[in-house]
Amino acid sequence: MSGMASNRFRIFPALLLAALWSGGCANSSQHSSIGVAAGGPVNLERSGKGFKRAENDRVRVSDASLQAVNFDGNYYVRWTFAILPKQAAELSSIRIEDVTGSSPLLLVNDVAPQRDGGIWKETAGLMEISSAGANWLTDPKDTVRVFRFTISEPNGQSYVLYQGVLQSRATKEAIRRMVSR
Repeated sequence: MSGMASNRFRIFPALLLAALWSGGCANSSQHSSIGVAAGGPVNLERSGKGFKRAENDRVRVSDASLQAVNFDGNYYVRWTFAILPKQAAELSSIRIEDVTGSSPLLLVNDVAPQRDGGIWKETAGLMEISSAGANWLTDPKDTVRVFRFTISEPNGQSYVLYQGVLQSRATKEAIRRMVSR
């Protein structure tokens, strides 16, 4: 990225929220049943305060985190996703939707996924805090977001994984403070 572009488009790495994956120090595991758009409830396995990474025998979700972004002095948020193929030699498409609300919100639709160092990574588009896709950040309580990963392979095999992500009250407050500057 050029010097000028990097000054205009600045990511706040402190808000990558990698801590959401660990969910704290607790090792206890339980299931949560969460209703999703266009379907019944899905069962997500909890790990401490957060959720375990979704996986099957073919792939594993290795990241689903929120970033705060300053673009030309305006603040936005966006989701970053990563998938680690375990057995899948090639992936032909990856579709990621936020299914937490009453209707799915398409975030990523990669019809020619490429891996970098064996991992597929993609960043969803920028969202204003006031947009329908991010207005939950104004809720003062902890919030759970559920993402539906629909993954296809060239051999015609496809599968769906659901990944839960906990956004703590404190994290959302930090994002709101940053945006209100």
